[in-house]
Amino acid sequence: MARPIRSITLGLAWRLFLAQAFTVLFAVVALILTWGDKDSWGMDMFVAEAVAKAVHSEGGRLVLDQARWDKLDANAGGNLWFAAVDDKGMWLERGTIPAIHASLLARLPTVGATELGSLVPPYLDVARVMIRNEDGRRITVMVGGAPKGGLLDGALMVLRLIGLWFFLPLIVVTLLVMPTVIHRAMRGVRRSAQQAKELDIGQPGARLDAQLVSTEVAPLVEAFNDAIDKVQQGYAARDKFLADAAHELRVPIAVVQARLSQLPQGELKSQLLTDVARLGNVAEHLLDLQRLDRNVGALQRLDLALLVREAAADLAPLVVGAGYGFEVDAPEAPVWIHGDSLALGRVIANLVHNAIVHGGGRGTICVRLDTRGLLEVSDQGAGIPVGDREAIFEPFHRLRAAGSGSGLGLHLVKEIVQHHGGSVSVGEASGGGASFRVNFHRGSVRR
Repeated sequence: MARPIRSITLGLAWRLFLAQAFTVLFAVVALILTWGDKDSWGMDMFVAEAVAKAVHSEGGRLVLDQARWDKLDANAGGNLWFAAVDDKGMWLERGTIPAIHASLLARLPTVGATELGSLVPPYLDVARVMIRNEDGRRITVMVGGAPKGGLLDGALMVLRLIGLWFFLPLIVVTLLVMPTVIHRAMRGVRRSAQQAKELDIGQPGARLDAQLVSTEVAPLVEAFNDAIDKVQQGYAARDKFLADAAHELRVPIAVVQARLSQLPQGELKSQLLTDVARLGNVAEHLLDLQRLDRNVGALQRLDLALLVREAAADLAPLVVGAGYGFEVDAPEAPVWIHGDSLALGRVIANLVHNAIVHGGGRGTICVRLDTRGLLEVSDQGAGIPVGDREAIFEPFHRLRAAGSGSGLGLHLVKEIVQHHGGSVSVGEASGGGASFRVNFHRGSVRR
């Protein structure tokens, strides 16, 4: 069973989320352990803040929101107390202020925000100094009587302090912003993937651009390029071997043909000559492929219409001699393209030869060229099965194992056409049979 492909973006975002969660958890635990000292108790900061907000400046004096104070004092068991002073020296007090704070109260107008803990039960002498500004006046409030301590109270205090205002942005950044940032950072990888899809490893020097990706991914791109180099070296060694073998076979094949021609006529001689001719055809096709690879880029401006007419004239005796009618339809006006006349002549010859072999010995073989540069060669034979219409262009593929073809003719056609920036396909002819269409695309055709 194939392993599902994992998303790098989601994987990194998830790992960052876990790292952030661990960091936050560690910080929260540290705060709890700090504020949750089992021996030292402190004033509840939220109660102290609520009491400070209940004190207001009004008409040059300090007033208390009595209803709010009564509720806070009741929640604290009636032990709550505070002393408030503004920058004009106006005072306001409620509750029983522990005597231990008398000296501090005398200096309250000059005291900043601070906290006083307690080690002695019932810890009612805990206090917190809060500072507010209201209507341009500074109000200092010292509040006590609501002790908080222990790990549980410390944990609750920390969670209430940081609250959603801290966790919500963290969650949004982790789940929404981070995947977007990582996705943008992976643009180079996506560009390299697209480049790899479009890469033609048959072209010398075909490589991926390592500059598109980060230094972490660059070794993978370099390894891919090294693999391409090895594949190209293998192709080069294979092509050299085939070309050398084809060269070495030409002379023995010619010698065998010469000696067979001296034999008396008979069925065996004809069969042997056919087999040797087929072997010679394979060698020529291999040499044609090798020449095509060497002549990459050697294209010249030529009239495709004139080339079709001249090639058809040379092939007409062969077609008629095989028992077919022959029709050629090419415009009189030039159809200009950039190409190799010898290679394109081989394309026409191979397509016509294929029509002769598979046309069933009857009907008409047609060669047509329109002004757009679309070349069509059709016959009236049995046609090409749909399932074989792609495979017939592969090397050494034959529709019939016992056929007389080499299995390289149509492959050579495809290679030459692609070398010219075009495409070749096969379909069904209007009158039955096969129709091969060679399309020299708009960019390579000039009228």
